[in-house]
Amino acid sequence: MPVYRNIGEFLEFINISKEESTLFEWKPEKSYRRFDLDLNIVKENPVSDIFFHRDKGNMKLAYIRNNGFIYTVGANITVQFQLLEALLEHVSFKFHEMYDVNVIMSYGDFNPAMFQGFKEIIEDIIKNFADLGLVERIQVECRVCNKVLPLFVKKSMIENADSYPVPIVYVHEGHAILCFIDQNFHHRGVELVNITG
Repeated sequence: MPVYRNIGEFLEFINISKEESTLFEWKPEKSYRRFDLDLNIVKENPVSDIFFHRDKGNMKLAYIRNNGFIYTVGANITVQFQLLEALLEHVSFKFHEMYDVNVIMSYGDFNPAMFQGFKEIIEDIIKNFADLGLVERIQVECRVCNKVLPLFVKKSMIENADSYPVPIVYVHEGHAILCFIDQNFHHRGVELVNITG
């Protein structure tokens, strides 16, 4: 599937922020778009350690607050949210592996330019995303569409689950299906779900 293999072609930005300012932002080469309003919307949500999703017309946003940092990714609407979550989890891990951010932030006069070296890491993650082993592709049947659909599932979601099977809602073309995924990444059933909003 091209979105999975070439995820970089579908990304609009990746942002790492604190409440008051951006520490690092990646955008595709030759992109001059700004995403300040999107980042303000993300900062309105104070809840930590839960991924949130937003559909914004021709773009999807996925974001999470984690240890005082806000990780946000914007992508084309064809990218499944599980792929974006897996990407952000890995970006967060690599960012904290590369920088002792809390020590750096404890000095009041730090400059975000010191994080520009992370651009290389981000580009490597994007380039090799399909080979990092962060997601599993599962085929699920949708009885509404009468099709077999590829569902991408974050490995960490299944591996860290408290019980099995893990329920995952897949919103697809105006309707949703509920998929039950076991610890071996096999689906154990699919049901139609009524959605509201």
